[in-house]
Amino acid sequence: MTVSRIEKIVDLLHYKSKEIIMTNNFSVLFKKYSVPVLLLILGIALLIVGVTKDQGAMFMLSSVLMFVAGGLSLLYSSGKMKTLFLVIFGVLAGAAGIVMLSISWTQVSDEIATQERNGLLEKTAKQNLEDVIYIQKEYQEKNGVYASSWDEVTDFVMNGTVDYVFSEGSAPSRPMKREESKFLYNDNRPLDNNMSDVEAYLLSKWVENPNKADYAGFRRDTTQVSLYKTKFQSRSYLEARKLSGVGTFYPDSLRYIPMTKGKEVWLLEANDSLMASDSTFAPAIKVSGTLPFINKKMYFGSLTSPNELGGSWENE
Repeated sequence: MTVSRIEKIVDLLHYKSKEIIMTNNFSVLFKKYSVPVLLLILGIALLIVGVTKDQGAMFMLSSVLMFVAGGLSLLYSSGKMKTLFLVIFGVLAGAAGIVMLSISWTQVSDEIATQERNGLLEKTAKQNLEDVIYIQKEYQEKNGVYASSWDEVTDFVMNGTVDYVFSEGSAPSRPMKREESKFLYNDNRPLDNNMSDVEAYLLSKWVENPNKADYAGFRRDTTQVSLYKTKFQSRSYLEARKLSGVGTFYPDSLRYIPMTKGKEVWLLEANDSLMASDSTFAPAIKVSGTLPFINKKMYFGSLTSPNELGGSWENE
């Protein structure tokens, strides 16, 4: 082997060794600095997002800690920071993380509790106002006007009565007979169709009806029953309140806006003789108030449109 060939082989080996060393150095540098650089970049990115998107204090503090952790990790990897300092910082950062986690958990829990409270507030207010609408309808049906005070509303719930139609049996499935038609209408109208429930009811009350046996078991009567018992103590109503979570019905609490501890009362306004579009007079009512915590106005009725009982929640 010639000297020149040996020199070429030596040069090639020297070049390859340099190449291997450079590759190894790059691999070491990547492993050494990749995590610190990643933390640093992430911290910078979070800070930019926090500033531009107007994030909260917790987000900004987390971003700063991420940035500091990245910077210190980079210094430690470069050999410019002692291990003791890094340990101290790690302990402090861990403690700060625990505190931040606790604060964040509390904030999330408080937010959930607030949302649940506000949801129950609106649900209870809606239920109570719908109950008042029902009561006012029954009151107006009986008295021709709406109850103009909360004392009247409470008294009507506890002591008022409403019509109840008792139905038993079916009307005879036949046309009226001639004597029955003459009793009701006193004319000779055609008797082609089966009698109606109203006709059957009137004929069942005819003491001298020769066909009285046909009405045995047929009964249609209107009686007076307690509003409180038939509506607010019915199984369906009580189960509906229980399922919705709005609590027990108390007649004397309808006047109060929910969650105000009895300090705020719904404003009840009534007009017994508001002129309608056809120049007749009719009653009008409006009940309104503002819910606490969420400062939301709720109401039903109108003082400009008679017999208008629509609620503000119906358009939501």
